[in-house]
Amino acid sequence: MRVLERGLQGGGAITVRRSWLVQFSRQARGILATGHQNAVEVNAPPQLAGLARLEEQRDTGGMFPLMLSESGEILVPGKGGEDRESIAAALRLAEAMIARSPGPASEHARLRHYLAEMHRAGSGALDALPTDLLFPAGETIERSETVNLPDGLTGRFGLVYKAEPQPDAPWLHHAERRVETVLGDLSSASRETWSLAPI
Repeated sequence: MRVLERGLQGGGAITVRRSWLVQFSRQARGILATGHQNAVEVNAPPQLAGLARLEEQRDTGGMFPLMLSESGEILVPGKGGEDRESIAAALRLAEAMIARSPGPASEHARLRHYLAEMHRAGSGALDALPTDLLFPAGETIERSETVNLPDGLTGRFGLVYKAEPQPDAPWLHHAERRVETVLGDLSSASRETWSLAPI
């Protein structure tokens, strides 16, 4: 099961819970994970009901199959969501986009706009599966990036990922990734958790 929570400006959050039925089979060079989504639930403020319906209807079929190495790492080149280079590249792109856009006129609206753009860029890290998600290495990964903005402003993007195996087996028990973006006294956060249980 994956639970993704994205904080909203002004409080509240959108929470998406998805479950998949997954089967693992040994292959000549690793492990094949196949599966399909069997449940989805989206909770959002009433004004975002249309967005919630779209998210409920979104097809996640492209997630499977996954080929895993002998040690259980997901073999998807360049897709590691915790990869420092991919996060840094997304944030540099956000810097460039913010620098080119005129942005809102008021100072507070401008800061909220910058924060939203930074968070959107950094949260893309949650779109890619960590390579050790299904068979965790057990190491906490922490990333922090500084984002340079117009008018001498500086923001901060942080990502923390921690995954734990089952107490008596090497596969996933619980994983959590958190993304936080800070600009002055404004902040935005997203969080996802994963769990794997037999049926």
